[in-house]
Amino acid sequence: MDADSSSTDAELLFRLSRGETSAYRALFKRHERAAYRIALSMVRSTWDAEDVAAAAFLELWRKRDTARLVDGSVLPWLITVVSYCAKNNLRSTLRYRRLLAKVPREGQQPDHADEVARVIDALDISAAVQSALSELNARDASVLLLCVVQELSVHDAAIALGIPEGTVKSRLSRVKAKLRVRLGAFAPQPGEAQA
Repeated sequence: MDADSSSTDAELLFRLSRGETSAYRALFKRHERAAYRIALSMVRSTWDAEDVAAAAFLELWRKRDTARLVDGSVLPWLITVVSYCAKNNLRSTLRYRRLLAKVPREGQQPDHADEVARVIDALDISAAVQSALSELNARDASVLLLCVVQELSVHDAAIALGIPEGTVKSRLSRVKAKLRVRLGAFAPQPGEAQA
């Protein structure tokens, strides 16, 4: 049995923080299977799981000075990193698939008339939204922008605006009702296909 396999994670992490590659290899050997299993449970393929686990161990090397131990083990920190890497992997895979779906297939040519109609409709909607927003007073516009556009919670918006949560809720409800009436012509009708 070598010294690295009998060392604790704390000892190995300390040595790793000093740049010892043997400590890194020992931590990798100790935790690679657990990291891979977690990654495999979160992503769609074995290749992606290998990439995610490798990325997590790369982060361990990069952040060796700030990696934390939990109950004497670096594994909980590593699992957290695996989770973040897996989520990033899934997002990039989804973006890639969406991009591929937009690529015209051989023999398919997009109908430019549909695209022109979409652009004109979008311009009409944009102008109507801009007009409706300009008609709001500054307090109502601030509530709408914070809660709807920036997606802040009512609590956070209240703190940002320095007003009670109930005031934010009532203003938000009132503004949404106004905009529903003002922009009702652009609401999808039952049975319309969603683009």
